[in-house]
Amino acid sequence: QDRPLLCVANANGSQVQCELGNPLPRGAQVRFYLILSTLGITLQTRDLAVELALSTISEQPGLAPVVARARVVIELPLSVTGVAVPSRLFFGGTVRGESAVRHESQVGSAVRYEVMVSNRGQSLKTLGSAFLTLLWPHELPSGKWLLYPLELELAAPPGPPATCSPAANPLRLALVRPPGQGHS
Repeated sequence: QDRPLLCVANANGSQVQCELGNPLPRGAQVRFYLILSTLGITLQTRDLAVELALSTISEQPGLAPVVARARVVIELPLSVTGVAVPSRLFFGGTVRGESAVRHESQVGSAVRYEVMVSNRGQSLKTLGSAFLTLLWPHELPSGKWLLYPLELELAAPPGPPATCSPAANPLRLALVRPPGQGHS
């Protein structure tokens, strides 16, 4: 079809009427595209149904509506990377029980895990939250601490603060920092 298709939407945009041709010649085919917004999609949306209803002023029985369905799949291109600093750690020294440890210097050598989570897609907005689960060897078979979670520093974009469970530093050890080096 050479001439442009005329489509008119109703006030709230829930219905659109397109004039396919007057007259529509015998054997003619009309192909056009409607681009629909996904603004109202939630995590509970499983599919979208669009009803197509043909109408004509000519006598044509059996023009029942056809439903076109699209399955909704919500995907987030999340990625996670991590590095340990230092990459090698040596254990040694006197083994202390929890009750004998008061300051971070008594815990042992420190290792810093830097983890970065990236979302290369659209913002989550109202489509729920993202969770990251970190597993580390925190205790020996005897029940003694191996890697004690001392401190958590979070650098996230503006918005609601991320929460962690369980919290870092469960024994509430005193944190000692050199002058000029802050902590959170």
